[in-house]
Amino acid sequence: MTAPFVMKASFYLPTLKNQAKNVAHLLYIGTRSGVDKGELDELEELNAGNRYAEKILSEYESLDDFIDNFEIDTAGTPAGHVKYMDERPGSHGLFSFDENVSLKETMKELSKHSGIVWRFILSLKEEDAVKLGYTTRESWEKALRATISEAAAKMGISESNLRWVAAFHQAKGHPHVHVVIWEKTPQRHWGKLSEGERKDIRKIFLNEIYANERLALTAEKSAVRDLIRDTAKRDISEVLKEVKKARIEIKALNGEKPGLPPTLDQQTREKLLEKLKELSKIMPQKGRIAFAYMPSEVKEKAEEIADWLLKQPGFSQSVERYKNLAKELASHYTSKPEVLEKAADKAYEDIQKRTAQIVLKGAAALQEEKTVDTARLTNSVWRSAWRALERERLRAEAESTIAVQKEIEKKRRIAERGESREV
Repeated sequence: MTAPFVMKASFYLPTLKNQAKNVAHLLYIGTRSGVDKGELDELEELNAGNRYAEKILSEYESLDDFIDNFEIDTAGTPAGHVKYMDERPGSHGLFSFDENVSLKETMKELSKHSGIVWRFILSLKEEDAVKLGYTTRESWEKALRATISEAAAKMGISESNLRWVAAFHQAKGHPHVHVVIWEKTPQRHWGKLSEGERKDIRKIFLNEIYANERLALTAEKSAVRDLIRDTAKRDISEVLKEVKKARIEIKALNGEKPGLPPTLDQQTREKLLEKLKELSKIMPQKGRIAFAYMPSEVKEKAEEIADWLLKQPGFSQSVERYKNLAKELASHYTSKPEVLEKAADKAYEDIQKRTAQIVLKGAAALQEEKTVDTARLTNSVWRSAWRALERERLRAEAESTIAVQKEIEKKRRIAERGESREV
């Protein structure tokens, strides 16, 4: 059984071979795809950068040669890809205390570093990451900036002597961050972390990651305690029913957090980009980007793209569940098949229009700039469409649960009235 939170750590002594591995590891974590196609586990992730080092650095005579010359290679080579990623601010995915991290400069620093380098992977199961709100780079970045100094202090590294970078990987099943730590001026001469150091560092990360959940549980316990105290004369089962009902209604109001989106593979990404480009060519150049105000030709194209998105693997299953929920909700008022189908069609039309609006904004972005990071744009459209769909599905789930609860309560009251009349 997989643990909710996993922390893996390794260290690399300052040998020439390890310096090359550290440089390639930065390249790997900073530029690789955000979603694993092969669902690598945490131990495999720690070694993947080493394999990447052998593949990339074999093309160069030395580590210095690789770092000094990758910027002049063509865009078709791995080195050219690094150049492109490094030249677009934020595109390479590395972050630290400094918001403007240079991949190339960090690689240079590690290639000359004469001290030990530590690598960490912090990973959550997807269901826990969704519940805790750790499915985005921003959430992990905030957590690490709040904890890294304290964690490093447990290793004997002062904040003034601390250097670190990290990268978030939105891997399906186990979203995680890679963290690389080293000393500005090498002082620690042993790499292995003691059992006590590991426990202390793990506890620091855990306290931050689970902070909001602990606060919520504390508040919930207080609310339940107060409710029980204030209603002490009532049947405890009735009190618990009220608590359960309140929780369900809160779900319906706020909605649960959507999980990670389905994998956007390269072929699908290219198709999506092609469709967005086609739409951008027929869209008005000025005016508000709103579906309702678009010409009929643009509306039809946007709906066509939205329909294509909603039929993609992962999306289609969620759509079907959403339509079935619409039928379930309608079934509380009628049993006519045609009315139930109409409710399902209406639910689909609603989410189709929401998705079409997202598609329009993506196509508009292609009009606004001559040089657009198309990978980030297609990722944004894909993820936004998924979040819109999942939010509506989860809201419908909660509303359906409330409807069932009300139906059960109604039948219970009718049964109680019948029993009282018999008596």
